[in-house]
Amino acid sequence: MTNSVRGDGPDGADIGLALYQTLREGGSSVPAKAAAGIGLTDEEAAAGWSELKGLGLIRPGEAPDEVAPVEPDTALIELLARQRDVLRTQREELSGVIRAAEHLIEHYRPAVMREIAQIEVELVTRDNRGRQFVRDFDARIVSSAGSMHPGPLPPSEVLVSSLAGDAALIERGVRVRCIYGQSINSAPRQRKYLSDLAAVGAEVRLAPQVPFDLMIGDTHSALVSADPDDPHGPAVIVRGPALVRSYVALYEDCWLRSVPYTTKPAGSEDDELTEQHRTTLRLLANGLTDERIARKLGVSLRTVSRLVSEIMRYLNAESRFQAGVLAAAQGLI
Repeated sequence: MTNSVRGDGPDGADIGLALYQTLREGGSSVPAKAAAGIGLTDEEAAAGWSELKGLGLIRPGEAPDEVAPVEPDTALIELLARQRDVLRTQREELSGVIRAAEHLIEHYRPAVMREIAQIEVELVTRDNRGRQFVRDFDARIVSSAGSMHPGPLPPSEVLVSSLAGDAALIERGVRVRCIYGQSINSAPRQRKYLSDLAAVGAEVRLAPQVPFDLMIGDTHSALVSADPDDPHGPAVIVRGPALVRSYVALYEDCWLRSVPYTTKPAGSEDDELTEQHRTTLRLLANGLTDERIARKLGVSLRTVSRLVSEIMRYLNAESRFQAGVLAAAQGLI
């Protein structure tokens, strides 16, 4: 029996049904032959074959290139089995998503929340409560303390208390670093304080410019002036690595731009700069070359090189530029 589907513009389902009935009646067949049997070209039969394949109603036939019909019940069972496999895969993927979500919530989110919870900003005054606050700030420091001060220095009693606090930190094994503006090194009282600070073990440096007063403890706490123009006014304490990182980066930049403060023991003539050294230093600061300095002094180039080397050794400088900065900071030029 031959079925024809020409004439009425059948859809894919009608064509598929006609092809399926043809296969059921004639058995395994090449698709083109089965389509021709009901008056269809390969192009016209394409939608029908796609329908049958999607429903699982055809399978490879006995001969190459042939297709054979599959019982509807068998196709249904296989369809449900495939869907069951899909659902199983989806369930496993969903379980994986749930496990990942639980891991994020239980392990990673609390870490971020703890960091956020650690963020704290507080305004403190410079009265007795504020000074106690600073003492408490120092007491919490474990490994490192950094400070920078543009100047001027506070009264002597404050310096004595500050020096004792730094000495206590160093005795506890805390690394103490201090940056001061070069102008602080211009008077005997100020130089004595810097020398005393270096003597207790603090690392002291001088910088051409210091932006504002700042104290940092262990990279997680910072104490900064609320108003940079009023260093003796209220201060702001900031806690939490998320906020303090910027202050730490600023401090490290200032530290790299500063030069070490050095003290020279008195009593040894070899430790003092001669007038020839000072003249060479001034000429260097004015940008003169070694050749011009030699002509100015009436000495050889070799003598100028020796003088420059002695100046750098005296100032504990690693370069001529650093020697100039140190000389300016110590009032030598």
